[in-house]
Amino acid sequence: MSGTLPLFHENPYLKQLECRVDLLERDDAGLPFALLGETVFYPQGGGQLGDRGVLHIQGTKAGETLKRLEVIATKKRDDQIRHYLKVDDETFALLSEPKNAQQATATLDWSLRYHQMRVHSAMHLIHCMLEQTLGRSIQHPVRSPLSDDGGENQYEFVEEFDEDSLRQATDALNEFCSASHEIRTEADTSQGQGFRWWKCENWSIPCGGVHVRNTQEIGLVTSSMKIKKNTTRVVITLSAEAEELG
Repeated sequence: MSGTLPLFHENPYLKQLECRVDLLERDDAGLPFALLGETVFYPQGGGQLGDRGVLHIQGTKAGETLKRLEVIATKKRDDQIRHYLKVDDETFALLSEPKNAQQATATLDWSLRYHQMRVHSAMHLIHCMLEQTLGRSIQHPVRSPLSDDGGENQYEFVEEFDEDSLRQATDALNEFCSASHEIRTEADTSQGQGFRWWKCENWSIPCGGVHVRNTQEIGLVTSSMKIKKNTTRVVITLSAEAEELG
């Protein structure tokens, strides 16, 4: 079976899609998932959460009830994008019977996705602003996990910067975001299949995630710092919603 066509990089603001369900299956742990011909759901990776949402599957018989299935996680496996479902055994068995591909409507949990897009670019920019504040480069974070609430840049060093430097960098970030700067992402096949860059002004960071198109959409950012053993963690939260410009 061919892989899923991802639409989220070229159009990260696409919230809903009429699509085809190619397969309903269970993974090795017995968890049910759907494979779609194309998708707006971003799979977990690079620290970003997998998208959640709803899949409405149309029946193949006249008068058959539309099935509403909750997509509780999205993960990538090789060239597949698996949409994990909350579905009872009876409904799963009915829908997974051998038949022609079924038509469906896939709808994102846009609140989650948009928050992830805003936080993701804020995480890149706070790193850029720390370097600008310090007047030198610092090692990139080894991990940048995002959550429903915010995100962290986790650095494998201590004493490269202090709370005062982080405060200055955060002030600079908020000023920069409010001034309206374009954010873009670009594929770079010279670096390998699926490799992408996040870019804003003169900054470029390798990243395959999804992002807002303008810094104004990030809104006001607050930050804090945690140090544990040999790790410095910069924690970012968004204190207010911002206007969607996409």
